[in-house]
Amino acid sequence: MLGAAEGKGKSEIAREVGLGVDRVREWRMRWIGLQAASLSELPVEERLSDLPRAGRPSEISAEQICQMVAMACEQPKERPISHWTGREIADEVERRGIIKHISPRHASRLVKKGISSRT
Repeated sequence: MLGAAEGKGKSEIAREVGLGVDRVREWRMRWIGLQAASLSELPVEERLSDLPRAGRPSEISAEQICQMVAMACEQPKERPISHWTGREIADEVERRGIIKHISPRHASRLVKKGISSRT
């Protein structure tokens, strides 16, 4: 998939890669802006790496998120529940020592994001 190099438009590329048109436009403009630098000066990996984000860096590692998702994919055994809620996930990851403290809402978002990225 070469996208723009093949003459494809932003909408077509966005459909193919599963992103919004605005995100495709953002990455195309970034790529165009970096064309002046040679590949030896700025390798492709660095060109495609995400820019630093504003705000505090995440304190939850990818490994911890994977552990949360794996736990949420298990049938709740030691709890009298039929399915995981955000509150149940937060309580259980804290009990297991996966994460020291996490809000139910954040726990739910991370698990949902982790599960959707696996499909």
